[in-house]
Amino acid sequence: MLNAKSYLKLFFLIMAILISLGVAYVYNFTKDYPAPITSRISLDAKLKYIKEHINPKDIDTIIIGSSIGMNNVIGSILEDSSKAVKHALNLSVYEATTLEAKQLLGFAKFFPNLKRVIYSAQYSDFPHPWRYENFDVDTLGKYMTNQLSIFGEIKLLFKACNNLPFCYKRAKKWKNKHQKANEFTYLGFDRTCSVPLKIYKKDKVGGRWYLPHPGIMHPKSFEAVDEMARSLQKKGIKFYLAHQPYRVELYKKHKKVQGAIEYFDKKIDTILKKYNNSYLIKLQNLPLTNEDFADRTHLNDRGSKKVTKAIAKFIDSKESK
Repeated sequence: MLNAKSYLKLFFLIMAILISLGVAYVYNFTKDYPAPITSRISLDAKLKYIKEHINPKDIDTIIIGSSIGMNNVIGSILEDSSKAVKHALNLSVYEATTLEAKQLLGFAKFFPNLKRVIYSAQYSDFPHPWRYENFDVDTLGKYMTNQLSIFGEIKLLFKACNNLPFCYKRAKKWKNKHQKANEFTYLGFDRTCSVPLKIYKKDKVGGRWYLPHPGIMHPKSFEAVDEMARSLQKKGIKFYLAHQPYRVELYKKHKKVQGAIEYFDKKIDTILKKYNNSYLIKLQNLPLTNEDFADRTHLNDRGSKKVTKAIAKFIDSKESK
């Protein structure tokens, strides 16, 4: 039988070993995979990439939105095509509603030389007034720009990885689910955190190819756009809302899609005309074909290149004056 002193020594030794193993696992996990700091793996991956590769002082343009921002606006092409845009960063997150895009805009304060914001959207982003819960923009922003103390970073990572089985499952799924360019869950970033898709076959995407979205748009979504434009005007930052194209054949076939897009443009145009820093970029009439689309609203790398060049041209036309 162990006496009390020996028992305590053994207990603390076992605890020290377990803690050391946990520290080693978290360290190795976060080297190769994004820690589950937020509720969105695409945002987790971006925070990691920005932390490791991006100098926040370089960034003059940020792109926000859902996957329609992540896939449809390619920051590297924007840099190469625009005279005004020197360094872009795509902060779009899968499934982000308009109110969540407004939360993402909170990261703007961590980029001291920011000159413009592009919100890439489609009316299908506007139905729900959902917001991220427990979204601490200050902590996340300091983490991605390497401003957290070492103790603050350790605390954040250990809190994120306290569910080791979850982290293990993320690591197991990462390659097959998030590193294939022909999947909508792809998270292979270009140098600006944009994600060009290589999806070309309509038979791969099922209903996403031919079923239109309902034309539901929540008033709070339009209010969020108004608030974004107003706040950016106060800071002297230009705001561009890029209304992404709908697959042409689907747009022409369904009057409800035409009506939803027309309604969206009128509402946004009315809002943005109140501010001298804000512009609506209408992209529906670009000469795109089925070959440019991954589904009804997501572009593949062929289409995103064309759309991004159109956005660059629009920005230059406004900022060269």
